[in-house]
Amino acid sequence: MKKIDQIQKMTKLYNGTEITGTNMHLCISTEEVNALLSEYDPDDLNSPDIVTCRALARLILDALKSVE
Repeated sequence: MKKIDQIQKMTKLYNGTEITGTNMHLCISTEEVNALLSEYDPDDLNSPDIVTCRALARLILDALKSVE
C-alpha cells in the first residue's frame, strides 16, 4: 500500500538557497517496497515498468493537485 500522509506548503533553506515548495510524507508498506525494489534495475533505463511508473506518478500528482 502507498499513501501520502501529510502535505504542506513550506519554505526551507538548502545550501544557502531558500526554496518555497511542497513537502509530502510518502508511506509505502515494507512488502511493497521489497516488491518495487526487486523489479527495479538502476542500470536499465526501462526500469521500473510503465505500470509501476504510472501508479507512482499518479499518487504523487494526485497529492500535489490536492494542495492547489
